[in-house]
Amino acid sequence: MAAGFAAATIWQTTVVRDYNQDQYAEAYAEIGVRYDAQHPYTNYDITYRTGWGRLKAPYSYPYYVFKNNLPNGVEVSVYVMIPGRSQPDVVSASATWPYI
Repeated sequence: MAAGFAAATIWQTTVVRDYNQDQYAEAYAEIGVRYDAQHPYTNYDITYRTGWGRLKAPYSYPYYVFKNNLPNGVEVSVYVMIPGRSQPDVVSASATWPYI
């Protein structure tokens, strides 16, 4: 008699990070991921989402930081309002899974 059994799920963890900068600002995004080693792109959980953005020294322009939680990660954008410009300077970082 043949015995059948299902393979156990083997969970692994990883961290996905992204960092971007320009002359005026910098942005950082990070997620933690727990994933099935055999099916990493279809069986996973985002365990945490974090990130930050800031204006770089020595600038003192007005700026806004937006953190957007995505279904599969996080995105952080920094908008710097530079006098005399019609559009803000934008720096973004995003960390998502699957990371391909």
